[in-house]
Amino acid sequence: MAEDIDKVERARLARKAIIDHMDCDDCTEDYVFLLKQGGREFGMGLTTVLSMLAFAEHEGAVPPLSTEWWIKVSRRYQ
Repeated sequence: MAEDIDKVERARLARKAIIDHMDCDDCTEDYVFLLKQGGREFGMGLTTVLSMLAFAEHEGAVPPLSTEWWIKVSRRYQ
C-alpha cells in the first residue's frame, strides 16, 4: 500500500497560509485550505478535513482522539 501512495501525486498547500474566513458573513467555512495538485488549485474547508479525520479514526487509520477533543471541535465548527 505504501508503494501505491508514493505513486500518487499529492495535494499540497498552494500558498503558505490557511485562508481565514471567520469574518466572512457569506462563507460556510471558518478556514479554507487552498491546495494545489499538478496545475489545479482547489479549496478544502476545515469541516471537510475534520470529517475525513473522523472517518480515518473510525476505520483505525489514525489513533483515537479523546472524546473531549471531539466535543470541543463539534461545538466550535459544526
